[in-house]
Parts: sequence; structure tokens; C-alpha cells
Amino acid sequence: MISLVALLCVTALQAQRVVVNVPLTTLGQTRQMVQAAPRSTAKAQVREQSPRRVEGLSATQRAVGYAQGDSITLNGGRIGSAGTFPLGAIIGADILENYAGCKVVGIRFASAVALGRTRVFLYPVTDDGFIDETSAIEKTQRTYEGWNNIFFNGETSYEIQGDEELLVGYDYVETADMVAAETGGICSYGESSGSEFMLYGNFGSGEGWYSSNNMGCLCVQLIVDVSSLPEKDLDIIYFDSGFRYKQRGESVELYTVVANVGRSEVSQFTAAYRLDDGAEQLVEGQTLKEGANVTFQPTISLPDDIAIGKHQVAFYLKEADGETLGSTRHDATTVNFYVYANPLERQKVYVEQYTDQDISLSADVNTAFSKVTGVADKMVMVNVYAPDNLLAIPESNYLDGLYAYTRPSFTLNRAYFPGEDYIAYDINYYVMAYPSFVPGILGNLIAQDIASAAFATVDIAAEYDEQTRQLSVDVSGDLSPDAEAMFGDIAVTVLLTEDNVTAAQRIINPANNRETTNARYVHNHVLRQYVTSPIGDVVPMADNRYTGHFTTTLSDNWKAEDVKVVAFVTRAADAVTDDNVLEMDVVGANDFALSTIVSGINDLSLDPSQTSTPDYFTLDGRHVGAAPTQPGIYILRQGGQCRKVRIAGR
Repeated sequence: MISLVALLCVTALQAQRVVVNVPLTTLGQTRQMVQAAPRSTAKAQVREQSPRRVEGLSATQRAVGYAQGDSITLNGGRIGSAGTFPLGAIIGADILENYAGCKVVGIRFASAVALGRTRVFLYPVTDDGFIDETSAIEKTQRTYEGWNNIFFNGETSYEIQGDEELLVGYDYVETADMVAAETGGICSYGESSGSEFMLYGNFGSGEGWYSSNNMGCLCVQLIVDVSSLPEKDLDIIYFDSGFRYKQRGESVELYTVVANVGRSEVSQFTAAYRLDDGAEQLVEGQTLKEGANVTFQPTISLPDDIAIGKHQVAFYLKEADGETLGSTRHDATTVNFYVYANPLERQKVYVEQYTDQDISLSADVNTAFSKVTGVADKMVMVNVYAPDNLLAIPESNYLDGLYAYTRPSFTLNRAYFPGEDYIAYDINYYVMAYPSFVPGILGNLIAQDIASAAFATVDIAAEYDEQTRQLSVDVSGDLSPDAEAMFGDIAVTVLLTEDNVTAAQRIINPANNRETTNARYVHNHVLRQYVTSPIGDVVPMADNRYTGHFTTTLSDNWKAEDVKVVAFVTRAADAVTDDNVLEMDVVGANDFALSTIVSGINDLSLDPSQTSTPDYFTLDGRHVGAAPTQPGIYILRQGGQCRKVRIAGR
């Protein structure tokens, strides 16, 4: 049997500080916060629906949740500690939207042991992540081993709006005898990313809801009255075309999931897809039971002469058992991608980590990144701190929700990997369970992204005045001939990071495996300032090149030798929102250490016997001769003196 204490309480809960909150008091009502996934179109969910007819439900009732019908994967999980523990799952809008207008009339859950009389509950989760216990629907009833159907009393029900999240669960009782026998009564299904298995209690960070991402999805479901649904109805619940950039002549595999969300079985249906304004291609579907899904993976071959730039594939439902479909927004969908012919080699991968001084796991993830080998020189690392941290800067707050759905997490080139729930990666479970493997995992991810197509190179030259602390930065580079057709205007984001910053950080004390605060923790890659707008400044483009000149003043509190200039290229936009965030990936990035200026100029040896012939060096000390061929900032050694000069483009 699996002990949740062993899996969760000792180590994993250290990763879940963000989901644990002490009770708050608002308007006299005690409320508790749970972590709910941000409602963002930036994430692409693939959820297996489970509106199955199961034993004990009528023809117009469905079991809705993450477990499929009466399926159980783990039978007999345990907490490992005697007591009563509310268990629940957050059922989100990605499932509930199919049942807008339907009523929840009860709750069902599975147990590996008879629990006797126990409570089931339903809490609506508000937009700010709170639940109000006074609005809960609860029912206490005797329960038994296996699946239990518990219906609410009389007229009690909850009408589904379709855009909400619900915390649904039951009180699980683990006895001292169960602990001694190392047996448990928890049932779960499949795999969980966290909010599908929630546990209430005090496991080291105060009383509150803790999430688990290693116990699967809790076997708890809503009993939904679907009598208001159409008899025949299909929805497209997922559609994607893989990576956003496609090369001419490439075969594009579409991935589509269609669900029967009506009340009756569909014996035959027709769907179709179309590339741009091309010919309609039909897809025929056979028997699809109510609540069941089917996956289609048609392939489109891109012509060798297809236009460079943006293209669109549409997928739509036509008819089911002779009835015309297409009356709702879920009956048709589109996905965009970009076609290129002339990629550039990617110099470095922009790694943006969303970290938190108050979460101990952040220190472990920092350590993992520091141990990456082989491709470490290919990473441009920037640590963005949570808005309430002392090291945070307000200009980076817009990244929350768009990317930082949990902390710590990180993005690579801010690019979306097809099939993932979020743009950001969360490796917290691996850091806790298999820490020695994590640097290798990170290295593989970096290597994968460094091999991906880039569309801009980034060259950085900087000039720094140690007296005034004025910093001038020139960013330039080549553009793919396809860039303008794909992106239109481009924007350059320039920011500053600092290493060796001493500040507080929650850590796990290795001596006793307890949390503590290290007031002298050394932070690296700390985001200090945006030199440009946080979403970048539009720069001029000509002849497949771009240039930008930027200036700023370094804070007196920063050590110039520990500061790096980071620059990256994206498409230009007035704002980054849920609607365009998937198109705002980084298409070229690089960094530049100011230490090469501060130390490079001072260490450059002078020969008093030198003639008046000019001799140029790059800022990192490389000799380029008497006539640099590329524009930028150089060190000119002439007549026994050194000075910095700017060479303009020819």
C-alpha cells in the first residue's frame, strides 16, 4: 500500500507552500484559500471527460470527474497517520463547461474500505482562489467499500455555470489499526498534476489544503442531471497541430479529440478540416457512446511553395446521425502555425524561472540548474521573483498567470510545448523524488530547444562608465529572410540580472529535514531591471538586420562585475495577453557579462613602445586587428593608451 505521508508530507509538501494558506477572515466569514489553475486560454487542456452512466444513476444522470466511470487505478492508498482528513479534487471549467445549465444533484466517491457515516461536500472556488464554507453543499451518509452514490436532500442542488471551479470531496477516516497494518482506504485513478488530489490538514505549513501530484486523481465525481442537454451533441474538446513553426514540405499531423456530450449514443458522424482556403477534407466517425471520446490524427503535407508566414487549419463538426451540427462554439475550432524556409541557428535558450524566496523548493531547483552540464553555456538564465518577494520588481508582475501558474516553474524561450497544460514547466516532483536525475532532465530540455529553429541572432555590445555608472547597450543581429512575413515588426527586450545577491531564502535544513530561513542565501540570475519596456521595444529592420541602442544607470546597490545584460527578440505587441501569449515566444536570445568590460579594460596590457597603428579588441579581450568588420563597441589600443570606441555599420 502507498503511504501519502511517505510520498507527500516529508518532502513533497515542501513543494506545495503556495497551496497552503492559513484561514482568512473576511466580512466575518472564515474562508480558506486553495490553489486553482488560472483561467487562461494560454493553456491547452486535454481532459478525458467522464460523464458515464454507472450503476445507481438514472438514464439522465452522469458521473462527472477525472476517474472514468467506476475505474480505480490505486486501491488502498493511505495517509499513514490516524485521523479524519477531508480529501477533494478541483474540477475545473475545462470539464464543467460541457454541463452549463445542468444541476449537480449528488456526489459519488470510491473507498477501499467501509468508512461508516461520512460527509461529502461541494465548495465553489471563487476567481481569487477562495472557498466560502458557508456556501458549501454537504451531506452525511453511511458509506461502504467501493463506489458510493450520495444524493443531496430534497431540492438541494448546484447549477453549473460552466466557467467555474468546484472543490468536491469527502471526509476520509484512517484509524490507528489501519496505520499499524499499513493499509489504507484511498482510491485514485490515472495521473494527477496536483489539483485533482487535494488533502486538508496541517502537514508542516499550517492548516490548509495541500495538493499532491503523485497519488493520481482522487476517485470522486459529481452526479449531474443532464436532462437539459440535447439528445445528440458533439464537441471538439482539443485541437492542435504541434509545434508552432513548420518548414515548407513538412507533414503536419493534426491532433483532434471529439466528445459525445449529448444524452444519447451517436452511431455515425462527419467532421472536416481545411488548410487556409483549400479544399475541405472529410473525416468519418463511427459509434460514439454518450460521454465517450474519439481521437483523430489526419496529416496535411505542406507544399514546397506554400507562402512563408501565418497559416490556419480549421476543424469542424458537420453532422451526427443525420442532424446538422455547428450551433455552438465547440463545434468548430482553428489553430494557427507559421511556415518558414530559412531558419537561423539558435545561439542560446532563454530560461525564465519563476521562483519564490518563501518556497523552500526554489532553492533545490536553483541547485539543479547550477548542476546542468554540457549545455550550461547555452542557457540565458533569468530568475523572476514572486510579486511579494523582496527581490521582486513590479515590472515583471505581468508574467504571473500568463506563465507562472505555480512556483517554482520555468519557461524555455517562453515557448509552448504541444500537449502540455501550461507554457511553463514544473519539475518539482522530480526534484523531490529523484533529485540526481533533474540536471540531466534540464540538460535534455535545453538541448532540445537549442536545436529548434531561430529567426534572429542577438549580438550585444556594452559601454560602461564606472564613474557615472552609465550603461550603454547596443543590440544588433541578423534576421531570417522569413522574419518579416512571420512576425511583422519585431521587439527587443533588454534587461539586467545580477549574481551573488545575498538575501533571505526558505530552505530545507539537511541536518533535520526541516524548513528554515537562510538569511545569507546567495541568489544568482536575479532580475534587477528592464532597460526596455518589459514586453520589448520595436527596433528598425533593414536588409535582414536590426539594431537598437539603449541606455540606463546602474543602481549604486549593484556590483557591476556581477551584472549581465540579457537581450532577446520577440514579435512586437501592444500587450501580452491570454489571446496572444502563445505567439510571444523568444526567437533569439543572448547575454553579456559586464565583468568583461570592468576587468577587460583594466587588464589589457599596454606596450609603451607601441607605434601609432590602431589595434582593436573586443570587450572580452579578443584581438580583431586594425579594422573591425562588424559594428559595435571595441577597445582601441593606440599610442600606448586604451579607450572604448563605437564602430558604426558600413
